[in-house]
Amino acid sequence: MAFEPKDTVIYDELWDVVPVAAVVKGQAAVVQDVFGFYLVAAALGVEVCFAYIMRQVEADKRVGTGEDILAGDRLYYIPAEDVVTPTAGTTPGVNSYFCGIAKKDASAAETKVLMNFNGTMYDQTI
Repeated sequence: MAFEPKDTVIYDELWDVVPVAAVVKGQAAVVQDVFGFYLVAAALGVEVCFAYIMRQVEADKRVGTGEDILAGDRLYYIPAEDVVTPTAGTTPGVNSYFCGIAKKDASAAETKVLMNFNGTMYDQTI
């Protein structure tokens, strides 16, 4: 699971989204030209809620040397690894998706980061 909401209020989401395949809660995707993540586990053909803007989200982050994240860092989702990182890929909107700003520091050894999630500008390097 890449993303998990940590806010009691969901800000912007798409309803009546029919996924192209079975999805699980926290799975990232691009739907109707926005990047976000599913809030409800669903089987093929079942309507789900798809969040694309949320104030507090805990995301899986890349672990290792050079992967320190500071509060305020831009974060990019890397689909090949199913993690976020402060380093954008070579092709925005293809191998990396801009998805928000870190809210707290996360050391290289930590596996999660608290972030402000926004998937409306996913194909930009910002």
